Amino acid sequence: MQIIDGKSLAQEIKNNIKEEIKRLGSKPGLATILIGSDPASHLYVKLKQRACDEVGIHNEVYLYFATTEEETIINQIKKLNKRDDIHGILIQLPLPEHLDGDKIIKNIDPQKDVDGFHPENIQKFLSGKSYIIPGLALGILKLIESTKEKLDDKKAVILCNSDIFAAPIEKILRDKNITTEHTHPENLKLTEKTKSADILIVAVGRPNFIDKNMVKNGAIIIDVGTNRTEEGVVGDVDFASVKDMDGFITPVPGGVGPMTVAMLLYNTLEIAKRFIKN
Repeated sequence: MQIIDGKSLAQEIKNNIKEEIKRLGSKPGLATILIGSDPASHLYVKLKQRACDEVGIHNEVYLYFATTEEETIINQIKKLNKRDDIHGILIQLPLPEHLDGDKIIKNIDPQKDVDGFHPENIQKFLSGKSYIIPGLALGILKLIESTKEKLDDKKAVILCNSDIFAAPIEKILRDKNITTEHTHPENLKLTEKTKSADILIVAVGRPNFIDKNMVKNGAIIIDVGTNRTEEGVVGDVDFASVKDMDGFITPVPGGVGPMTVAMLLYNTLEIAKRFIKN
């Protein structure tokens, strides 16, 4: 397997964003709302802050205890909606159980919804009318394209539990003439499904779930999983099992994660450009 180096690709994108911000002459602004003390969420937010600082995006983080009431969060979002210096608003997921994530996200101004999770933006994206592309889907596409493989008429299988997760990825791949199929890990014909994939995207949250017997030789594998084990952080694909096969694979860590952060910066810049132009 050839390694798809998400870290290097993300750095290249960040360098381009940095140069574009210099030419823009005005600083994009990103606000992140972080609720609770989940260590992974705090780490992700720090990585995003560091990336913002690197490219020249003004960033603010609003920290709240896990017990914070929904109304407090919504009031903060409404204040950020009104600020001219904040172009993107991000809710760090997952949220504490008592909070209604859909309700909170619906209160973000759709024009400032940097993740593309607002229902209005999801609908626009799926109908081809949105300029905000969900960052994970865009990052996955760029990782696939970086292989320089011919993608026309290839088949992609997206293995995950969530239809909402799969939908934007399916849309962005279909736009590139890639046939897509979404399947769940409980599918009784799972191996048959995964072995049919020229492009296999895996996000099930189960360490080393996919092995070489479930993969077509020559496939492009995008491993979205991040699982903490006694051996360290591993993906959903058993790298040791597939590494001697032909094809391409994203490593964990250093694959999808850095690209998702880079796409967040990209979306923040794109939104800022629209605000500044208007």
